Amino acid sequence: MRVIGGSAKGQRLQSLPGENTRPTLDRVKESMFNMIQLYVQGAKVLDLFGGSGALGIEALSRGGAFAYFADEHRGSIPVMEENLKKTKFQSQSKILAMDFRRALETLGKENQAFDLIFLDPPYGKALAAEALKMIAKGELLASQGLVIIEQDKKESLEIPTDHYDLWKEKKYGNTFVRVLKNRSEA
Repeated sequence: MRVIGGSAKGQRLQSLPGENTRPTLDRVKESMFNMIQLYVQGAKVLDLFGGSGALGIEALSRGGAFAYFADEHRGSIPVMEENLKKTKFQSQSKILAMDFRRALETLGKENQAFDLIFLDPPYGKALAAEALKMIAKGELLASQGLVIIEQDKKESLEIPTDHYDLWKEKKYGNTFVRVLKNRSEA
């Protein structure tokens, strides 16, 4: 696993040990960032199911201004810290060692709003739909913001159409990437 574009291009990233994690493949990540490239520069980013932090780090490498990383898995935190140190993005980031629900509640209380929100939850648990509802309720997506969701192609996703419009979607093998726009700007 590596950073594929920007200032940290080529930097190898540490991944989480074990078979319970599923890093985003380079070709999927590259295509994902090609879809959103005009939105990355200067963006405030949330990598919600952070894991190794690869998606948020990729955004920072490509010109994102600041990134929050959240994950409840205690093994993820030192991996994220090491990857941020390696890529020299510690000063442009903050790690929240908590589950996505608590992270979204905390960020909502802080009146945070993000230009890019990455959702790459564990497959098969329908967590993306719950996260989308919480993001809308907490008004965590900036008016011109995007939510980028990575899911198993077999998983369905009920998009709360009162808050989001499906902007782009693409299938890569077993992976489905959807990009949603804030409905106020779609």
